[in-house]
Amino acid sequence: MNTMMKTLLAAGLIASFNLSVQAAEIPSAGSPGIQEHMERMKNMTPEQRAMEREAMHRKMEKLSPEQRAEKRREMRAYMEKMTPEERAKRHEEMRREWDSMTPEQRAEKRSKMREHWEKMTPEERAEHQKEMHERYEKLPPDERAARRTEMRERFEKMTPEERKQFRKDMKDIMPGLMAPPAR
Repeated sequence: MNTMMKTLLAAGLIASFNLSVQAAEIPSAGSPGIQEHMERMKNMTPEQRAMEREAMHRKMEKLSPEQRAEKRREMRAYMEKMTPEERAKRHEEMRREWDSMTPEQRAEKRSKMREHWEKMTPEERAEHQKEMHERYEKLPPDERAARRTEMRERFEKMTPEERKQFRKDMKDIMPGLMAPPAR
């Protein structure tokens, strides 16, 4: 009986040690997963990235609103931890990818973004606009000027249909912004 107790005790200690070692090897669900995902996406072709984004989108749709909000917070925290150079590089990659799309692909992507915007509650929209405005206001004047120039150039590259749709979307989102200039 004594040997049986010692054997069970030893087995329990070994099992608990093995579980703690295994738990230490499992990566946390926090930002390392996001970092790994971002690194993996850097090595993909634009088509593969598009497929990956679609899969992520479907996965996010299955989550509860609270879980989705948590994922967005994690992603924003990851992006804010990046150095300005890394963020600029990521932005440039996204811009190149957008520019490589056909007008039809861009229109489809814009319609998906519009649907997402319409699904947001008015409070979420207001919060999002406020955050965007605050981020823009924090930029130094030369960066703001560069952004305006970049947007102007992008607008000039658009087809007439894209420009018309862009104006319509902006008027729907921010009515006072697209008002004709006072003369």
